[in-house]
Amino acid sequence: MKVISGDTILSVSLFSGTANVSYPVDNVLNEYPRKPFKATGSAATIRIAESGDGEAVAMFAANADSVTITSVVGTSVLVGDDESGEDIELGDDESGFTLTLCDTGEEPEELVYQYVKENENNGVIWMPISPSGYQRTLDFVCTVNAGHVEIGIIATGPVMTLREMERQTYQEGPVDYSIDLELQSGNFYRVDLGRSRQIPVSVYMWAGDGDDPGGDFTTYFDFYNDLVFPSGKAPKAWLLSESLDPARYALWGRFEVMPKLANWRSGFGIMSTLIREIN
Repeated sequence: MKVISGDTILSVSLFSGTANVSYPVDNVLNEYPRKPFKATGSAATIRIAESGDGEAVAMFAANADSVTITSVVGTSVLVGDDESGEDIELGDDESGFTLTLCDTGEEPEELVYQYVKENENNGVIWMPISPSGYQRTLDFVCTVNAGHVEIGIIATGPVMTLREMERQTYQEGPVDYSIDLELQSGNFYRVDLGRSRQIPVSVYMWAGDGDDPGGDFTTYFDFYNDLVFPSGKAPKAWLLSESLDPARYALWGRFEVMPKLANWRSGFGIMSTLIREIN
């Protein structure tokens, strides 16, 4: 089980294609999949500038039939010393001439991610990436067979790893937020406010001092101090299981019930919460 706990996106822009003026590309960074980016055509490339510290990329509420992600890493270059002995970097030298440095970054890495849309606007991506140590760009080349491209959410950042929930204990249930209003006639009028999944989570976590002795898992106190307390109920990108299909088990969700810990004397405990899908 994993969650993208932070945000390493520096900026977003539309590299190719044209945006619907009412649905700009900046919308992929908001918290609301129903307020998406919309292109005016069947193809668009979204360019993300990323700090290089991200460990996973996630995309939600996409209608694209094909997505190709290209990663380009740049490095900082020093070209020597000036007359005063200072390092020469970007900018002007002492005589006022502009210094131009060539990017000696890695060759672009093309990653084609195949995914299955659960319905018309629910294409999901969860893809691990390696931290580069340098700022990089991530180009999302999106195409749709008919109509125009729509993308709800893009997220990338550091990842917290929790123990897996066994499939036998995985539960979910749809919640209907519709409202039934009784009219004066005695009939009912239904206001459809949509439905979403709610997933109860119970995870075995280390709650003692130091690192988890059982493996490379996030401890409860790191989970609390770095995610729960600073972010509260802000939505995050979750992968509920690493062994099951991300098309179903990756979701954009928030804590509906804040996490609680039942601690044991051994140092381990059970963290329980309720995650609500935001769709």
